[in-house]
This record gives sequence, C-alpha cells and structure tokens, in this order.
Amino acid sequence: MGSSAVDKLVTLGFSEYEAKAYLALLQENPATGYQVSKGSGVPRSMIYEVLSKLVARGAAMTLRKEGGSKYSPIPAAEFLDKLQRDHEDLVTALKDNLSSVSSEANLEYIWNIEGPENVMAKAKEMLGQARARVYLALLPETFQTLHRALSNAAERGVQVVVYSASELDFPEGRVVVSPVPVQASNRLEGLWMVLVADGREALIGELLTQNRAKASWTRSPLFVFVAEHHLRTDLYLPRLLALLGEDARGLIDESDWELFATPFESHLE
Repeated sequence: MGSSAVDKLVTLGFSEYEAKAYLALLQENPATGYQVSKGSGVPRSMIYEVLSKLVARGAAMTLRKEGGSKYSPIPAAEFLDKLQRDHEDLVTALKDNLSSVSSEANLEYIWNIEGPENVMAKAKEMLGQARARVYLALLPETFQTLHRALSNAAERGVQVVVYSASELDFPEGRVVVSPVPVQASNRLEGLWMVLVADGREALIGELLTQNRAKASWTRSPLFVFVAEHHLRTDLYLPRLLALLGEDARGLIDESDWELFATPFESHLE
C-alpha cells in the first residue's frame, strides 16, 4: 500500500521524500523529525526541510513544545478534500485563462490510426460522444464489438442508422440492409467501417489482415460531408437499380455505365 500511495502522491506533485514523510506521519504522530526520518527512510540531513515543505503545503502542522518541535499530519481525508477543491479551482481558472489566448484549433487534418484495438477504441469514443445522429456502415461481424456503444447512443436519444450487408439484431436503431453484389465484394471486403457522428467527424477503417487494420479520422467539413453523403445515398443504389431494372441503362450515360453500374449488375439480372 505504501509504495502505491507514494506513487499517487508524487503524481499529485509531492516529491518522493515528501510523500514518504507524510505517510510516516499518518502512521505515527505527533512525531519528532528524528522519528519521521526513521519511519520514512528520508535522510536526517533533509528531514526538516521536507517537513517544512509539508507544512507549507498544508499537509502537516508543527507542534512546538519545550525541548523541541513535533509534527502532526492533517488527516488524509481532510487534506485530500482540500487538495481536490484547490485543483478544481485551478482548472476552472486555467480554462478561463487559456480560452482567452487560444485560437480555434485546425481540425481539417487527417489522423491515421493503426491497429484493430485502436480503431475500435476510436469508434467507441465517437459513439460515446455523439449527441444527435450517427451513420455507420460495417461488416456484420464487426457489429457485435460496437453493439453496446451503439445501444448506449440510441438510449441517449441519438438517431442511429446502421448499414449492413445482412440483417442485424438492433431494435434500438434503424438497420438498412444493402447486399454487396458479387462483382463488388472483392473491392469492399477490406472496408471495415465508415462512421460519421453528428455531421462533425468521420472514421473510415480498413481491415488489412485479421490482426492488422488502419483507419483515417478527421473533422474536415468536406471530408465528413462526403462520407455522410455516401452513407445516406450511395448505399441505396443497389435497391434503386434493382427497382429500375433495365431502365437504369437509359438513365446512366453509356460512357459512365462501367464505372457506375458494373458493380451492381447482378441486381439487373
């Protein structure tokens, strides 16, 4: 317990000697500098300087008596409550200070994310922060990993639409089934997911191998618009072409037919 507590106090800004001396005081008090040095392992040559710093921090107090001084700790709960209040006040003040000098961050760059766990962690973070709407296209086998995060978003009142090549058990949101034609399956099998949250950020993930994946994340307005437009329109093309049948050829320029319709020709057969 001692070592863990020392590490946590150091994280809060104590020196290692200060942390050890404070713990020693909690275990035996009031105590002389000699007793604290012996109980904490802080060298006697430094113990009084360390104790003075604890007093200055408000973590200890000096008890002056005839024949010398003794030290007593501020009770841990009381001291930590004060420390928490001080940090909250400091963070609040710092927010005001920094907001007055900070310029708007440029988020139009693209972050590259490597590794399946990191990609999924980013997707869950986006779903956890979504407030209005989420559009997500994914492979059916990926759905289970994100199911809880998607359900939580829907329970918060977020509109959740999931596009999949097959039916999914997701009554909390809307599932749009868009079968992948045989001609297009080889092109799309590496596309893990396309996720757009609140029209503000987009994540496109690609599965390279079973254990390798990469993704691109951005808040670029143009990039996000294109990704959301794709999800809300392009994935309906197989249905539309299936309904139009051969009439689709009359609506699509012949020079564009191969690029536009070839992946979906199985719907026309």
